[in-house]
Amino acid sequence: MPSDNKKSDLKTMSPEMRERQKIMSRMTPEEKIMHKWRCHYEKATPQLLEVIEYCQKDNRIVPHAWRQIIGKYMKFTHRNKFTEYPPLKSSLILGASHAPDIEKRQRFLTQIYWCYKNMFMSSMFKDIMETSTEDWVVGYYQEDKISLELIKREYARWLNVNYYPEHNIYNYCTNHHKKHKKIETAEKLHDNQEGVLDDESTTFIGSR
Repeated sequence: MPSDNKKSDLKTMSPEMRERQKIMSRMTPEEKIMHKWRCHYEKATPQLLEVIEYCQKDNRIVPHAWRQIIGKYMKFTHRNKFTEYPPLKSSLILGASHAPDIEKRQRFLTQIYWCYKNMFMSSMFKDIMETSTEDWVVGYYQEDKISLELIKREYARWLNVNYYPEHNIYNYCTNHHKKHKKIETAEKLHDNQEGVLDDESTTFIGSR
């Protein structure tokens, strides 16, 4: 009976699949691994390029549900244990929500690149493309788009590859980011001063 099943499988198998099986049967284990990665990159590279473009369109920074999306992949790597996967840094959201938008975008895109380099691109592509256009954090200022080359540099930094001069996203941004940082600093100082004045005026009025 098993042999009959195999025969029926061979009958229904496409000529391309039969040829592929023949090729695979003649490969060494190392060649099979290389073939696996080659097939992955053939499919995943166009997806990566499309996602990088899409994720920066209309000044998008990161999906609102990004913590839940990336959480599915964080379990494959651990800060304090050795795993077969390289480090995957946490998102710059929640506790790190004070980070500038350009840094949040860089971290977000590098996390996507991590998925590309570790054969999770198909599922990540699906997660991103199924996110509604309304479910994104959108930058207040128009941010520079981050190229694949800069994403690769940041990913290399995660792997402890050092660059000279040291890789810094602000080295590749236009001067308006410095202006934005100055404005944000001024706004924070203004808010802090208002808070102090409010506290003092309340205390003074109450003391009367």
